[in-house]
Amino acid sequence: MRVCFDARGLGGNLTGAGKAFVCLLRRLREDYPRHEYVLLAPRASGPWRLPRQLLWEQVELPWRARRARADVLHVTAGTSAPVVRCGPLVMTVHDLAPTRHPEFLPGARSRWYWGRFVPLTARLADRVIVPSLATQRDLVELAGVRAERIRVIPFAPPLDVAGPPAAGAVERVRRAHGLPARYVLYVGTIDRRKDYGTLLEALARLDPALHLVVAGTLIEGRTDFRARVARLGLGGRVRTLGYVPDADLPALYRGAAAFVYPSLYEGFGLPVLEAMACGTPVVSYNTTSLPEVAGSAAILLDPPVGAGALADALTRAAGDAATREALIARGLAQAGRFDWRRTAALTMEVYESLGA
Repeated sequence: MRVCFDARGLGGNLTGAGKAFVCLLRRLREDYPRHEYVLLAPRASGPWRLPRQLLWEQVELPWRARRARADVLHVTAGTSAPVVRCGPLVMTVHDLAPTRHPEFLPGARSRWYWGRFVPLTARLADRVIVPSLATQRDLVELAGVRAERIRVIPFAPPLDVAGPPAAGAVERVRRAHGLPARYVLYVGTIDRRKDYGTLLEALARLDPALHLVVAGTLIEGRTDFRARVARLGLGGRVRTLGYVPDADLPALYRGAAAFVYPSLYEGFGLPVLEAMACGTPVVSYNTTSLPEVAGSAAILLDPPVGAGALADALTRAAGDAATREALIARGLAQAGRFDWRRTAALTMEVYESLGA
């Protein structure tokens, strides 16, 4: 069987969806070597605007898949899938946040593409893979996808955290990134679906020796994160690192007093799983997919969350020894329930169900 993938976006700094695809592909190649896996990517480089995106997804990609004699085409990035195609189509949908919350996106074209067109193409796919029951529910309710065509296949931790950490790794990463002695960590993009305003207000209530470290992209112009930091007088206690390579992330997690993920909507929440796999206590929100990922291994707060409640939870996770030990033990056990081998096996079942 020849499986073709939309491999656009695999260059440069990978975020959650890209990391998940790389891990899945590696496992498929190792566990099912009798099959062929072909990566299809645009030949031209340059700005990726909506017209070019649609040209690739709706014209070039299916044409390239036909020329490659694909038995299955799998669109993995959560983008739209070809409406007109020549063979079995599998589509991964990470979440329907733009459909559920169009206010998260800045413009009409983005809202149309992500909020309406992507769900439309999901209705036309032969199979739709989602990482959580929460996304499955949204696909049925908001996009009208029939439940029998949806397969829930969770991700697993994308970081290599097998075995004990290398000696001195935490201190090396601390020096390399100029980290404070004690910090609460957030990993991911800062955007409108993250309750960063409450997080910053909670930080203002915490011990001044406890800082906030943000590892990920801050989308300028779409949030007022920096303005809020300045308004609360937290400039000396908030450290933004930008994109951090995977090689540094395990030590970054392990060096944190706690990990916080104040998300209002998630299709899965890979950073929560990463933090638990690294033995870091987690505080997050009890919404969408996050209870599926965290189980009973994190402090989950019911939105709307007040700054005082979040500050109290972080104080317990970062400073109470008994709470920390319990969260770490439960987190390691919970993370161990997610395995890329199982993810690959369930994905292969989807391919084989199409008669390829």
